[in-house]
Amino acid sequence: MYCRKILLFVCVLLLFNASCTKEGGSSADASSGTGKGGSLARFTITGNYLYLADWNSLRVFDISNPLLPIEKPQIPIGFGIETIFPYKNKLFIGAATGMYVYSIADPAAPVKLSSVMHMRSCDPVVSNDTISYVTLRGNNCGPAESGLYIYDIKNISSPLLLKPLPLSSPYGLGLVDSVVFVCRGSNGLTAVNVKTPSDPKIIDTKNDGFYLDVIPYNNLLICYVNTGILIYDISDLGNISKIGEINN
Repeated sequence: MYCRKILLFVCVLLLFNASCTKEGGSSADASSGTGKGGSLARFTITGNYLYLADWNSLRVFDISNPLLPIEKPQIPIGFGIETIFPYKNKLFIGAATGMYVYSIADPAAPVKLSSVMHMRSCDPVVSNDTISYVTLRGNNCGPAESGLYIYDIKNISSPLLLKPLPLSSPYGLGLVDSVVFVCRGSNGLTAVNVKTPSDPKIIDTKNDGFYLDVIPYNNLLICYVNTGILIYDISDLGNISKIGEINN
């Protein structure tokens, strides 16, 4: 079932890659041409390297020759590594107890730049040049207060918490321009205006499914839900509309 869902994601991305050419405001760096993943991804490809979040370490593979991948030395990180998000020459790694930022200026040997620790929870992250957005989900994942946590990373060596926005049951998230989309399971897909990061405001919530993760792609928002995939037109962030779905 899991493989089938991944295949659905790939098929949708290929379909819309052929029909859409305008680059949207996704927080991912699209220059590598390797595609975009969701915030819950445990691996990512940047250039000729594949990075894998492996519970307590970061694994690095040179895939210059895809038929003969070469594994580099593993990098110990900490307990409960869960997610990995690339942005330009950095990796933002979410763990059960915090967020870690690594430089991949040397792609074969990532170097830790900073970390932010918190109470145990589930912890996906997305980022841009100056701000990182993290969702923490308490209850089954741990005692942290559930919500969207916003960090100023202009000083990358010392991230500063700007504003926690309480939100029940947050899962994955995606960033488009000044809007963060937060998947909240049965509580819907919530759009948060973060134009002023220290003062986030909820602007919309969709309730078309049980939302788990999102991929912003050009003017589309591809949502992974428990029944398959929902696709939204986000060309006008003031008028977000569902335009399609693929069921399991």
